[in-house]
Amino acid sequence: MQHSPFSIFNASAGSGKTHTLTKAYLKIALSGVGNFKKILAITFTNKAVNEMKHRILDSLNQFSEVIDIEKAPPLFLDLMDELHIEAPALRERSKLTLKEILHNYAFFDISTIDTFTHRLIRTFAKDLKLPQNFEVVLDTDLILDEAVARLLYKAGTNRKLTKVLLDFALEKIDEDKSWDIGFDLFNIGKLLFNETHAEHLEKIRDKGIDDFLGLKKVLRKRMLSLKDSLAQTATQTLQLISEEGLETTDFTRSSFPNFLIKFSKGDLRIDFSTGWIQNFESANLYNKSAPNEVKATLDRLHPEFFLVFKALKSGFYEMAFLKNAYGNIVPLTVLNAIQQEVKAVQLENDQLSISEFNTLISKEIRNQPAPFIYERLGEKYRHYFVDEFQDTSALQWKNLVPLIGNALESEDMQGKRGSLFLVGDAKQAIYRWRGGRAEQFLNLANAVDNPFIVPPKTELLPVNYRSHEEVIKFNNAFFTATSAFLNSELYKDLFLEGNKQGYNTKKGGIVQLDFITKNEEIDTDRAYCKAVLKTIREVVDRKYGYGSICILVRGKKDGVLLADFLAHQEIPTISSESLLLRSSDKVRFLTHLMEYGNDDKNLEVAYELLSYLSSDKKYRHAYITSNLWEVTTLLKTEFDFDLGVLKRLSVYDGMELAIKQFDLAPLSDAYITYFMDVVHQVEQKEGTGIQAFLSYWNKKKDRLSISAPENIDAVRIMTIHKAKGLEFPIVIFPFANENMYKRMDKKLWIPLNADIYSGFEEILVNEKKEVENYSDVAAALYYDEEHKMELDALNVLYVALTRAEKALYIISEKDLSQNGAHKPDLYSGLFIDYLKNKGIWEDDRTSYCFGALDVNISESESLSNEIISFGYTHKNRPGFRILTTSGMLWDTDREAAISKGNFLHHILGMIETEDDVEKAFKYLIQNGDIAHDEIESAKNSVRQVVNHPDLGVYFRSGVKVRNEKDIITENGRLMRPDRINFKGNMVSLIDYKTGKSNPKYKEQLYTYTDALESMGYTVENRMIVYINDEVTFEKV
Repeated sequence: MQHSPFSIFNASAGSGKTHTLTKAYLKIALSGVGNFKKILAITFTNKAVNEMKHRILDSLNQFSEVIDIEKAPPLFLDLMDELHIEAPALRERSKLTLKEILHNYAFFDISTIDTFTHRLIRTFAKDLKLPQNFEVVLDTDLILDEAVARLLYKAGTNRKLTKVLLDFALEKIDEDKSWDIGFDLFNIGKLLFNETHAEHLEKIRDKGIDDFLGLKKVLRKRMLSLKDSLAQTATQTLQLISEEGLETTDFTRSSFPNFLIKFSKGDLRIDFSTGWIQNFESANLYNKSAPNEVKATLDRLHPEFFLVFKALKSGFYEMAFLKNAYGNIVPLTVLNAIQQEVKAVQLENDQLSISEFNTLISKEIRNQPAPFIYERLGEKYRHYFVDEFQDTSALQWKNLVPLIGNALESEDMQGKRGSLFLVGDAKQAIYRWRGGRAEQFLNLANAVDNPFIVPPKTELLPVNYRSHEEVIKFNNAFFTATSAFLNSELYKDLFLEGNKQGYNTKKGGIVQLDFITKNEEIDTDRAYCKAVLKTIREVVDRKYGYGSICILVRGKKDGVLLADFLAHQEIPTISSESLLLRSSDKVRFLTHLMEYGNDDKNLEVAYELLSYLSSDKKYRHAYITSNLWEVTTLLKTEFDFDLGVLKRLSVYDGMELAIKQFDLAPLSDAYITYFMDVVHQVEQKEGTGIQAFLSYWNKKKDRLSISAPENIDAVRIMTIHKAKGLEFPIVIFPFANENMYKRMDKKLWIPLNADIYSGFEEILVNEKKEVENYSDVAAALYYDEEHKMELDALNVLYVALTRAEKALYIISEKDLSQNGAHKPDLYSGLFIDYLKNKGIWEDDRTSYCFGALDVNISESESLSNEIISFGYTHKNRPGFRILTTSGMLWDTDREAAISKGNFLHHILGMIETEDDVEKAFKYLIQNGDIAHDEIESAKNSVRQVVNHPDLGVYFRSGVKVRNEKDIITENGRLMRPDRINFKGNMVSLIDYKTGKSNPKYKEQLYTYTDALESMGYTVENRMIVYINDEVTFEKV
């Protein structure tokens, strides 16, 4: 392969881009000592960063161990070829490079583009007048929320601002909308953090409130003038009709006169999509039965009427434009004021939002020479790798160009030029809302808009190494056929020519298309859920684990719906919703404790606290009603928890106390651990008060989540955007009926004549269908956005359908028009059209299968349910444990025996089935609760119980157990049996004791029995297990 300093790799889904990048990186790194320090590799996510680093280090490690060339990795052989060296030399270079990287890891520069930009910002912090230790804010909503609140607080003190806001509220009331303008200001404020709007906002940066009020006045004056003009034209035309002796009924359906009457009255509620309006120029204006003289008159007047019609239509759309622009004026008027408040909030808190990085860098370095930038960075890169280039924003790319250009277009001391490797796929560009532009990649790949003097060499990675044959075959055919629905030739060609992936050696696989039918008897969402459940069960029947399945959804709402449904069907799932901290009942209990400590009159919070503390559903109501007004007393008497102490402590110490007193983290609990990390972080920034934390929590609770465990046997539910770059053996894609033209309150900037519109060159409007009629320029802008919307929708579908390795299940719906035609603006329409073109669509058929799913015989795909345990360590608990033997601790053998018995009792409380024995001892060892020389003895004693000929049946896998759970009697009394085994409505009771038999123990079991039977259970067995030197038991 001929080397080019500027290479572009067009990498479709699964085509081995990470392998390609690794190979290119290693070729440079292995070409000379210290070369890796001259490389900067940029990608999109931290996951991609870690994967690339792992690949490079793992490859170097493998290369350094190659002895037999016959067993060398294929990449090793490729690099021998390209570097023109023998195996021993490459092995030694690999050893040296690996050692260099590990000893100079800070120079192993593979990072996300945001991380690199952050470094640039830090470098230029003084020039940008930023605090040296500024905090990077990822969630701009928090800053914006406070900025808008501050702005509204100033209403009443700033006269001009007050008038603007008050007028806006009144206008909203007149339009039967909520007077609350905070929502509108918040939405317009989001433009400040959107790179797409940055260039346009720069043009109005120097405009003040008076300028916008002037523009508003011009718009209002023009609207009033236009309305009068349109009414006058319509009235004059109606008068002409009358003078010509024509009646309203002489016109077809009286349409044109009624049209004129509406305009004459200033009523502009007119639908220009109706048939007679569309055909006005060519169709006759009269009824067929009209007299000949009427027909002749109307034929004579038709050209004049058509000119009137065109003038009224033009005026109608100009009015629509003016109203659209007028509706955005007030939010725009205060946008600069919002920005000032945003700056004030950030300055006070030493913050900088990540969305401002690129704009700040662009302003500072756009005119700086590249060597100066390098000098400031303290490094000099010669080789650049940019992964996921289709997701790189225009401004990010503009900021990189001077650095990359310097490397490409200049020579080093050895007379060598630098290099650039761009990898991307315009079909996977799904981050336009974050500034990503597929067109940027397409233009570069087609040698258009190249900012460098070095021409690029574009290479296609032709083979899909991810998916099995049937999946690749389906996607090749489907997206080639679907490209016909794209109206942009550039985008159409992308799928026609760029979607012909070659096959790998993986044969077979399956793609199944299912269509649910709309039915009044069953809710559509429920039908989707049932179809997903059916598919999961079919897959599991083929011996695939839950962990091999991923369900992809378009939005969070569908994911929550599915997770809830599958949970009720006892299907284990992991989703973004289930990983949220607020999904943990323990975390919610802790936040409710804080809320109650802040306001002990809040009965809703009191109810939530009691609901958590009441573990028995049957008597929960009685427990809550009897304690609702006495929560403070209850917490003190039953749990030794004093709310007064909580209020005096810092939030962190208060939560530590609560975790300890309510025993919230006896075993591993990632939610509690991460929650405490959040508490600590907030205390560092906001202070130690409960109110400050609750304010933060209420704003962020829908975003704070733990990381998903990698090897857990549960169905994953994730959005398509989150799944980008990932792969799964089995993919299920339900709710596959997205509207391709669905708009999310999008905005367009329309050019204006500055002389007419108070010096404004552009105005912001809501993107609506009517925009295409505003002007030729507006129409071009509108259709450009339409084409981008089409591409984005198809790209999202492409990403969803290319995640599968072995099986792809698409669940759509038979969504047809009234005449039975499919709808091409919906995903379902694309699927139906594809099946019709293949000649296999049948109106009564709901399932189409391509290929088959074989029975899984691979052990590598089976995942474990075991999660490595860790203990939550309280701050006031030492990080080490001093262990003592029973003989040293106790004075008598009897006391030692009791101590051992209690300890074994404690361990058995951690065990539900025999599978939990090892986990329990791992936890004890980790926490220093057991000495090494005591492990085997304790384990043998526990196994005597678990494997006992008569007791073992109660510890088998799959049994339903409750260990040490409270039972609340009708009178509110609490009791806690050691172990309850459930088998339908039958239960078995087990209590652990030390020492000798005692009648009181039996009485205790009978008390438990009465409580359980009053709850509707039948107690089948009652047993007392005595834990002494030998384990014995007696039935009661």
